[in-house]
Amino acid sequence: MGLTSADAIGAPRVPADDGVVVEQLPKSFLALRRLQPGNATSNAPASLEDALANARRYIELGQTYSDPRAYGYAQSALGKWWSADPAPTQVLVMRARILQFRHEFPAALAQLEAALRVDQFDPDAWLLFASISQVQGNVRAARSACMKLIPMADPVVGATCAASTAALGGRSEDAEALLAKTLTEATATSPAERTWAWTTLAEMRARSGENAGAEDAFKQALQISADDVYARAAYADLLLDLDRSGEVRALLRDPTQADALLLRATIAAQRDHDADAKSLQDNLAGRFAEARTRGDQTHLREQARLALEVEHDAKRALDLAQRNFKVQQEPADVRILLEAAQAAGDNQAAQPAIDWLQRTGIAAPRLRQLARAATEGRAG
Repeated sequence: MGLTSADAIGAPRVPADDGVVVEQLPKSFLALRRLQPGNATSNAPASLEDALANARRYIELGQTYSDPRAYGYAQSALGKWWSADPAPTQVLVMRARILQFRHEFPAALAQLEAALRVDQFDPDAWLLFASISQVQGNVRAARSACMKLIPMADPVVGATCAASTAALGGRSEDAEALLAKTLTEATATSPAERTWAWTTLAEMRARSGENAGAEDAFKQALQISADDVYARAAYADLLLDLDRSGEVRALLRDPTQADALLLRATIAAQRDHDADAKSLQDNLAGRFAEARTRGDQTHLREQARLALEVEHDAKRALDLAQRNFKVQQEPADVRILLEAAQAAGDNQAAQPAIDWLQRTGIAAPRLRQLARAATEGRAG
């Protein structure tokens, strides 16, 4: 049916009754609204402590829901302290968190280095330094930061940091044992930190092929924080790897809440030939197109997966995976580069990922199988 002139200009739609749902707002939007002051003119914080507290609350929401708006609000909440020079160490660390989310990793590390020159005993700074170093593929720097962190952090936080870097260095069994044991002990760690710890354990187990143990750990994480986007997306990846795509949609619930969830739902829908598969794909592609228009390069890995697994455009997927690998080098980034290179028939393009595997010594059977295939393909 064609559009009328009224439809074309966006005529208002009047629901038939009050029970019709016009639009479902994301949980993150509602949570952000609750944090907003009633009077917009009163948004300027009265003190540095207020500014940091407000920014911290926004970042906690951003981490849970993977919502970029929260980080924009966090920057705004800092007010004049966002650009202060010199700045208090707490502001430097907060800036680094916001820059990390934007994938401006060198700038984030510069903020942390400045903070640590003033206070070498800041656990938040060391944890963030370790996290960014790990994302960049600098396992040695991440491990060193974790060692600095352990004496001053909650045992769960220290063990998670240490276990994560140890697993990347090829010591998965020891790392899993350490983290699993620590998680059974009583500590004062926050729900968000325990969710992170269980998710980290789950990912380590999944990489090692311990699928049942990984699933148990993901369930533990989601019992603590059912809305955590990262944990749900990572659990969905495990289900997709196990060819259990039918369970993915139920796990993700409303996938439009975050791009990471929408990607997994789109992959699952296409595999199962769901009626809404094309609309999900179009929605996600539209979001990525808007991000590119804004100059947002934070979802290159997800864009590569969409191109490879849904659009079946191996050449474009490889280009995106290569660009992504220059910015971040975690196991998921290694995997998409290897898979895209294999699909595109370009085994030489897989070499940076192969080098990463050799350098780290990580125990990841699936990744090593992909690397062997690329190496044998070049030799053949």
